[in-house]
Amino acid sequence: MAHLSESFAAGLRATLAAEALTVQRYTYFAQIAEIEGRTEIAKLFRDLAASVACAAHGHLDVLRDHVPQGIGDTALNLASSVAEALRDADGTYPELTAAAFDEGQVDVASWLTTAAALKKAHVARLDAALRELAEPAGREPALTSGHGGSDD
Repeated sequence: MAHLSESFAAGLRATLAAEALTVQRYTYFAQIAEIEGRTEIAKLFRDLAASVACAAHGHLDVLRDHVPQGIGDTALNLASSVAEALRDADGTYPELTAAAFDEGQVDVASWLTTAAALKKAHVARLDAALRELAEPAGREPALTSGHGGSDD
């Protein structure tokens, strides 16, 4: 398949990012509407979030097929997810935390520290899955979250 031009691929990545943000916003708005007892509006937001997520998956399909990057088989997807989560845990979140402290936003800095710890937990789980995937065939993987709740 022909590769997309860098400018077109950049536009598609920007559109994907916008769609992903929209999914998160709609999901968040649905939770607020649900708390307020507006179940029909909550359902509307959830339905729209699912629709936008479908479009975002389509963008990912195009990027996977036309732009060399970290999307492919499960091993590649795990490896690229580990790398991205490490970048966030060791770079993005500490930088944001420091900036929050510099601006006197102690509560925000605390939240960002928690988010960084969550990213590190994601790294550990993703890395364990990648290592188990690399083990010889015939051994059943034993992926667990390590606790009773979800840390997504």
